[in-house]
Amino acid sequence: MQQAHRALFVGMSLALSMTLAACQPAAAPESSVKEAMAPTIRVSGVAYRSMAWQVSLAELPANMSNEQLQAALQKRLDAVNDVLSTYQPTTELMRFNRASVGSWHDISPPLQHALSRALQVSAQMTSLSAAANAYDITVAPLVNLWGFGAAGKATTVPSDAAIAQARANVGWQFVQLESKLNRAQKLKAVSIDLSSVGEGAAVDELSAALQELGISDYLISVAGTLKARGQRADGSAWRIAIERPDGSGNAEQLVTLGDGSLSTSGSYRNFFERNGVRYSHTIDARTGKPITHSGVSVTVISPVATDATLADAWATALNVLAPDVALSVADTLGLAIYVIERKGDSFVARHSAAFKEYLPVASGTGDE
Repeated sequence: MQQAHRALFVGMSLALSMTLAACQPAAAPESSVKEAMAPTIRVSGVAYRSMAWQVSLAELPANMSNEQLQAALQKRLDAVNDVLSTYQPTTELMRFNRASVGSWHDISPPLQHALSRALQVSAQMTSLSAAANAYDITVAPLVNLWGFGAAGKATTVPSDAAIAQARANVGWQFVQLESKLNRAQKLKAVSIDLSSVGEGAAVDELSAALQELGISDYLISVAGTLKARGQRADGSAWRIAIERPDGSGNAEQLVTLGDGSLSTSGSYRNFFERNGVRYSHTIDARTGKPITHSGVSVTVISPVATDATLADAWATALNVLAPDVALSVADTLGLAIYVIERKGDSFVARHSAAFKEYLPVASGTGDE
């Protein structure tokens, strides 16, 4: 369950490299950003060793230079990498994956935050029969089997027997969390991959750091997951353009984010082909195989600006589902989502009812 996506931020200019998933170093597409007319201060760097991040704000904190702010934020992101990455055996997540089954283990607040949001989405999805168990953070064996994880690229398509064997060790229900006590346990020898929330977790960490410095107006991006608070230097709202997934760099839809978080998950950039068949990096935990539906990307907006991790989880979860099912789930749960699917040689965009408030007035509702 991994993400690749692209968004254009109206008001800046930067190329953002993205990865298959939040915690892995494989390169993915760029995201174009254009400079605002009003003066905007920007600092940037690399999260999870390969993923571009950027923070835009109207002014620096008192007695702090660009370089000092960049260093402080990079330090926070390096610490998140040491918690969530699946590419380093010494990270907290990997130590938990190796921990004994059936006993509680103390975990850090960043790991607790990521786990709680992912498990929350899995539980809500499973409450609906059409989406039950589609999103599962214990898919690490399947991700590696298909060549999209730390184990490296696959050279062949896995056999049904190999898939069944890997699926035998999948099940988010076998992970228990006691958030108030910051502890977790596994009831089975499952292996967790938090790539689907890694970008959001990094964004939330940057947001917390900025708030601690007294900065209340900013736009944060880590790959394609964003968070906005306050306003731009010229007093206008942060606006973001969802890119048309055809490689043209053209905007598909402009949205006004306000105070909120946005994340996009797509299946159109990270894949491999064997014998003329394309295999996406997005794995459906119910089948153990890459998704095959017509959906190209799902964008989720969370009105809770403090929680990009949740938007990140929902984007991946809903991207696993076929577009009609994803929209039905979103409307049932009141989620704001924007779905792009391929119809022949063209793209069709639709959105949930809750997404309407983020669109220009002329956009209307439903099909675009």
